[in-house]
Amino acid sequence: RIGTPDRVKMVFVSGYSGVGKSAVVQHVRKRLQGKKIHFISGKFEQLQPAGPLCALDAAFSEYTNSVIQKGPQCILETKKAIVDAIQADAGVLTDAFPCLCKIIGKPTTTPVEIGPMASQNRFRFIFQMFIRAINSLSYPIILFLDDLQWVDNLSLQLISSLMTDTEIRNLLFIGSYRDNEIDHIHPLTVHLNELKNEKVAITNINITDISKEVVSTLISDVINMPNSLTESLSDVVYKKTGGNVLFVIQFLNSICDEGLLFYSFDDKGWKWDVDAIEAKEIPDEVGALLSRKIRQLPIGCQHSIKILACIGSKCDESILIPFMCQGRGDSYFSLLDYAIDEGLLKKEGSTYMFAHDQIQNAAYSLIPESDQSCMH
Repeated sequence: RIGTPDRVKMVFVSGYSGVGKSAVVQHVRKRLQGKKIHFISGKFEQLQPAGPLCALDAAFSEYTNSVIQKGPQCILETKKAIVDAIQADAGVLTDAFPCLCKIIGKPTTTPVEIGPMASQNRFRFIFQMFIRAINSLSYPIILFLDDLQWVDNLSLQLISSLMTDTEIRNLLFIGSYRDNEIDHIHPLTVHLNELKNEKVAITNINITDISKEVVSTLISDVINMPNSLTESLSDVVYKKTGGNVLFVIQFLNSICDEGLLFYSFDDKGWKWDVDAIEAKEIPDEVGALLSRKIRQLPIGCQHSIKILACIGSKCDESILIPFMCQGRGDSYFSLLDYAIDEGLLKKEGSTYMFAHDQIQNAAYSLIPESDQSCMH
C-alpha cells in the first residue's frame, strides 16, 4: 500500500528490551527480499554515540550499496535524479552522508558558509529534496531505524519533515523503541504527538513478553517433543524468565551448558533435571546472565568482543583488523567463532554484529572503568 492515498506512513514497534521488536521487523524484511523495494536500516547506539545522523548514515550506506548492486543503469538514473534535485548543493548532502559520493561523485564545490540556523534549514530542505528525488524512482523505500529511545534531535527533525511532506509518497518509515525508557517529555514522544496533530497516518505495534503457552510451544519445537511431555520444563523456564524471549533463549542455552538439559542417546530423547533447574540461581536481568556467559568464553574471545563493543553494534572486519590482530594474523578472528557458535555474535559477509544490544551492553560492562577510555 506504499504510495496509495490512504497509506500508512509510519509504523512504530515498541516493547521492553529482548521481547523481539527487531526480530519482527527483520522477519518482514526477509519476506520482502526479491521484490522491487529498497529496505534500508540503521540503529542508534547507546554505548558508542557516533554523533547526529549516525543511524540515517548507516541506512543510506545500505541504500547506496543496494543501488550499486542493481547495476550501472540504476546508478545513472539515481545519480541524475539526485543531481537534478539538489544541483550545486550536493556538498551539503555528502558532508552528512559521505556514502552518497559512490553514486553522485565527490562534489567539486564546497557549500557556501551561512549562519547556524540558516545552515540547519538549508540542510533540512536539501535532505527533503534528496528523498523526493530517490522516492520518484521505481523502487519504494522502507526506512527502518532501530532503538529510537537513543535518537538524536536532528534525526527526529528530519524524520518529521519527511512524514509531513505531501510530495513524498513511496516511503514507509518503521521505528522501534523501548517504551519503558521514554516518558512524556522524551524528544521522541514530543515529535510523535506533533505528527499526530499533523494527522500523519501512524500504526503502533506493541510487542510484549510471550505467554506461558507460547513458551511451552517454543520449547516443544526446540527439543522436538510434544507439549504434554515438556510441561515440567516449560513451567520452570517460564517462571524463571517471565516470558522474555531473549531471556528464554539464553536461559535454555545456560541450562544446556550446565548439563541440566541434555540429550540422552540411551533414551533417544531430551532429559532435564527439573529440581536442579528450579534451584538454579539466576540474575534478575538478562544482562547479568549474558555477562556470565561471556566470561565463560576463551580469554582471547572475551577481549575481542570487548573491542567490538567499544566500536559499536556492528563493524566490518577491515576496521577490526588494526585493533585485534597486532601481529597475530587471524587468531582473534578465529576466536570470534566461539561467540558466533554461542549465538552472541552474527557474521554477515565481512561484518560482525552483536545478536542483540543487550549482549553488547553485557560485553562492555565487563571492561573495567579504568580501561574503557584507552579501549575507545
